[in-house]
Amino acid sequence: MFVALKDLSNSEKAVFCLMLIIAASVFVCLGKMTVDAWVSYTEIIAGIYVGGKAIQGAADAVALRGMVQTDAAQEPPHTAVAKPKK
Repeated sequence: MFVALKDLSNSEKAVFCLMLIIAASVFVCLGKMTVDAWVSYTEIIAGIYVGGKAIQGAADAVALRGMVQTDAAQEPPHTAVAKPKK
């Protein structure tokens, strides 16, 4: 559990998401926001966070796939040069 919390603290997205949820909680405590609005707000923030992580993971996978070369891609292109017959 502590490893997961440490990983979250290293993520800028997670820290920003947590700050927004804390700010909304303060608004509820001050009476500036209803509890129902807080629930809706935190659902939207969490959804954006999860969606952003999914898109980032997919983009990283596509980038990694483009960087990995197969054996065929590493070979130089074959040219059609005929060898002279003896």
